[in-house]
Amino acid sequence: MARKVYLHVGAPLAPSTTLRDALSRHRRRLARVGVLYPPSHLGYDGGHRDAVLDVLGLTTGDHAPAAGAWDRLAETVRDWRRGTAVVSHELLADVTEAQVDRVVSSLGDAEVHVVHVAQDLGRQLPRAWQAWVHGGGTVPFSTYAARIVHRDQHRMSRVFWRSHDIGEVLARWTTGVPAERVHVVTAARGEHGAEETWARFARTVGVDPHRFRLGAAPSDKLASLAGTEVVRLLNADDEPVDPGRRDVLLQHTGAVAGAVPRLPEALREAVTAEAERAVKDVASHGWELVGPAEDLLPAADAFAARPDEVAPATAEVVRAQTEVLRAFVRGGARRGPAGVRRRALRVLRERFRP
Repeated sequence: MARKVYLHVGAPLAPSTTLRDALSRHRRRLARVGVLYPPSHLGYDGGHRDAVLDVLGLTTGDHAPAAGAWDRLAETVRDWRRGTAVVSHELLADVTEAQVDRVVSSLGDAEVHVVHVAQDLGRQLPRAWQAWVHGGGTVPFSTYAARIVHRDQHRMSRVFWRSHDIGEVLARWTTGVPAERVHVVTAARGEHGAEETWARFARTVGVDPHRFRLGAAPSDKLASLAGTEVVRLLNADDEPVDPGRRDVLLQHTGAVAGAVPRLPEALREAVTAEAERAVKDVASHGWELVGPAEDLLPAADAFAARPDEVAPATAEVVRAQTEVLRAFVRGGARRGPAGVRRRALRVLRERFRP
């Protein structure tokens, strides 16, 4: 039986995907030194995604996990007799206390640890808003940020904090895992932030980051505010974009240049208070903090220096629409029928020109 099992439980969005990619890329070499990242024959993300969906009782779009997916993953982990196992998916941040009991008990007598990789709100909120819009959301960035920071009762606020409130997430997990086995890894900033975050995470789960390097990390660069605004406006149309075309749309809008979203200056005090509360939660519960607490505090440049970093100017949105239209027209022959181009022209130019 695995001596230790590390459950990487989020938080959602960057850098969790980057860390999973590194674990997957090094899977075979890690196994040779006694670290199991369950193998690819179990399915997508090493079977972790389906297994977690099974635990949560969820489906995503048209994909439903096979019944018993978690039990099969847990059996693979229990059968590993060479040392450590790592299970990783950010949806584990959403489990209930009853689901924690199921997860922990399914791992037998292994010493279970929980790892939560946390990023400050200055980086996380813009990404969360863009993910919300990419999923069909229609709320402007300033409204989204204010609702989250002020913790109102809107669904978007409840969804965000359920998986991003360090205290709330880990309080659920500590119903089944002792506090001394809970680790909060802070996401590093700067040019080499991804490599440093991987090093902190790797050391926490017993992996030598010098021997198993991160490699080429996927870009976590934010899309432009104006490009995201085009998607948001399309979401609000009476005839939303066909799901089969969304990936093409997101690719085009993601390439639009311009200012990236920054938090409204009016939220600075409230955002800083939330960050300080998170740091106090970690200290008061006795959870291990891996990395400096300052990485949980918003950077000075997380807040808007110009109005167009909170709400794009009309000219910026028109320019972004024009870029997207040109991309659709240029790529129409390869990417879809002429009707797609005509609809893009109709919706973007006629209905949503500010």
